[in-house]
Amino acid sequence: MRCSVCKNEIEENYCPNCGQYFKDKRVNFRTIFIDLFDSVFSLESSFFKNIKVAVNQPKTLPTNYWNGFRKFYFSPGKFFTIASLFLLLHYSIANEFLGIVVSSNISSQFVVLLTNILLLTFSSFLLYIQFKKNLFEHLILNLYNVSLWIIIFVPISIFLSLVLDNNKIEQFFFVAFHILVIVWNSKAFELTIFKRILFVTLNLILIYGTLLFLVYKYGEF
Repeated sequence: MRCSVCKNEIEENYCPNCGQYFKDKRVNFRTIFIDLFDSVFSLESSFFKNIKVAVNQPKTLPTNYWNGFRKFYFSPGKFFTIASLFLLLHYSIANEFLGIVVSSNISSQFVVLLTNILLLTFSSFLLYIQFKKNLFEHLILNLYNVSLWIIIFVPISIFLSLVLDNNKIEQFFFVAFHILVIVWNSKAFELTIFKRILFVTLNLILIYGTLLFLVYKYGEF
């Protein structure tokens, strides 16, 4: 069997030249289901590998993207798309965003999400300005880390809502979510332990000061 793209001979299930995958089986329901599942939810093995890298090596994904490398790891846009799907799944079970109740309109959850991304982006830009990353590079950093922790928190939240009648744990998710995003943001930069603690603390003060002002000025989300 030869590859339909570059005409090289197929070795096992892959073309050694262009990497196209080949499966010598007829299309059936399982084929369509798996392709749809992979396309919409991106839950193939590379998804879990990207999550593992994002958790264990917080600097790798954003710096790789900053330095111009593409395709090997998930792009921030793909991460954000997957996180949005997780958020949509969470909305079908509870009208809240990480323990914070919002209106019954799904758009309200995304307004809260986008507001948080923008706040985190501006705050990290101001605090880490010495590293000379522009606003868009900080947006990339926050898209990765906000999406990562949504993907992790949503399954936990869904599980707790299904097994517990009165789930008080989720009330702490919003704060924990911000702390983890801010800590992971700080790990993209070379800092001493003292400076990392200082910058994380200042970032939290800046974020929650702004959020309290917005709530006071415009009411609850």
